This record gives sequence, structure tokens and C-alpha cells, in this order.
Amino acid sequence: MTETVASGKIQETQISRYRSTRGLDYDSVPWKLWEKSKKLFWDPADIDFSQDALDWQSMPDEERTLVAMSARGFMVGEEAVTLDIVPLLRCMSDLGRLEDTMYLAMFAMEEAKHTDMFRRWFDAVDLDPATLDELVQAQQAALGQRRGLFDGALTRVMRRLDTDQSPRAILDATLIYNQLVEGVAAIAGYRRWEQTFRRLGKLPGLEAGIKLTQRDERRHIAYGTYLGRQIIAENPELWEWVEQRWAKLTAGFGGGYGAGADDAQVREQRAALGFDDEFQQGLIRRRLEALAVARTMNLSEVNSSAVETFEPEELRHVV
Repeated sequence: MTETVASGKIQETQISRYRSTRGLDYDSVPWKLWEKSKKLFWDPADIDFSQDALDWQSMPDEERTLVAMSARGFMVGEEAVTLDIVPLLRCMSDLGRLEDTMYLAMFAMEEAKHTDMFRRWFDAVDLDPATLDELVQAQQAALGQRRGLFDGALTRVMRRLDTDQSPRAILDATLIYNQLVEGVAAIAGYRRWEQTFRRLGKLPGLEAGIKLTQRDERRHIAYGTYLGRQIIAENPELWEWVEQRWAKLTAGFGGGYGAGADDAQVREQRAALGFDDEFQQGLIRRRLEALAVARTMNLSEVNSSAVETFEPEELRHVV
């Protein structure tokens, strides 16, 4: 069998590469996540932001700034992970893991939906998020926040998968993407959102969109935990490296504000903005513990585990 490629040349099609003719693994964790994603599909265009637009006009500047800064941070983060998930999808494809590739295709689409949702909200309340750029930079400096996570370490680690598909490279990708960005930074952010909505009693459209986003992220973290446990179960010698890598990745989260920072002042400012460093440190510990269990498991045990065992407990209330 032959096919024409973009160059106009004729090359042989590798029929043996395709697995669907031989069946799909309906019991695998990626397949079950794929099934859940189809059943729980939602469209950002269906969210009604009309009440949000009205609420926005009546909110004081301080409240609007707090909400807008949080929404901008999440939107940029969702855009970053939309772009950076692609190498992992290609990696699973190259390794012939069809069910993983199918789920990751949905995974990528969901990250894009989250970006779509936040941008639609900004449009609905008639606020250009680009006008917040200088304020974002000033807040980062004041809070001693780590810079370059999305454009720096995350991008480098994920894009390395295009040339390095070793177990350690894949594990590094899921550590920074699923465990740190989604399992620590995002979950801490969702908690702040919940507190904000309880306090304001406004912006029902944005609240609905964030709840739907959380539901998707619950599956995303589950997949990353599944993938991480698989690799650790097969390569237990990597555990010492995992602990060292996790310590390095999380050094600037929930404390450790950077050279020259006034820790007491930064903590006070972070608390005023809803940051809970103790809660975030708890997330850091629990994400490592979620992977540590694989040290006493074999690959068969990981693959036969129920999907729920991979889900972060902090998002299990989202239905």
C-alpha cells in the first residue's frame, strides 16, 4: 500500500503501525479518561456571561483588579499548557500508545477550551487583559514570585520530548506539567477562586466556567499521575532523582521568595491576595506522595488501578 506525502514523493504506508485494527484497550486508564472527557464535554460559547457584565460595572476597582489579575493569570497559564502539551502527545504517538494519544488529543483540546473561556469572559466584561501587563510585572516583583515557569522550564522540559523520549524525560514532563503546574499552582488557584466567589456573590458565568475547568483538570492530573506511576513502577531506580527534581522544582512555591525579599512583608502581601502558603506546601507533599506509592507496585498493579485512585483529592468534589 502506498500514499502521497507533501513532498509529492510516494512512500510505503506502514500498516503494522496502526493498532485499532487489532482492538483497543477499553480497560486502560487513558481510555477511561477519554470516555469521561466525551461524556463531560462542554463548550465555552454556551456559558452566559451577561450577568457578569452587569456585575462588573457595579464592582469597586479593588475587587475588579483582584478578579482580573487572577483571570489573566489563569488564561495565560491555560494558553501555555495548550501549546506545551503537544510534545507529550507526539511522544505517546511515537511510542505506539494509541489510547494515551487519543486521550491526549482531548486533553489538548480541553486546555484550548479553558483559554477560550477566560478570553470570552474578558470580552464580555469589556476589559483588555493586555492593559494589566505592567501591574502583573509589579505584583510579581512585590511577591517575589518565580518567573519563567511557563515560558522557561515548562517549555524546555516539554519540548525536549521531541528528541528525548526516555523514561526520565517523560517523568520530568509529567512532574512539571501535571504535578506542579496543574497539581499545585492551579489547585491553589482554584481554592482562591472559590473563596473569591463566596465573598463576592457575583460573576456567575465565570464561576461556572472555572468549575467546568476544574472538572477537566481533575482528569488531566489523573493522567499525569498514572503516567508517572507507570514509569516509577518500571524504573524504581529513578525515585531518588524524582525526589531531588521535585525539591528543585518546588523550591520557589509557598515560600522561598527569592534573594533580597522581605519574607514577612511578602507573606503579608500574599495573604492579602488570598495566597495560602501552608495549603500550597501541603499540595506539594501530596503530589509527591501520590507518585511514591508506585515504588511498591508493579506495572500490572498500576494499570489495573481504578481511575479514581489517580485523581487529586482536592478536586474530587467537582462533579
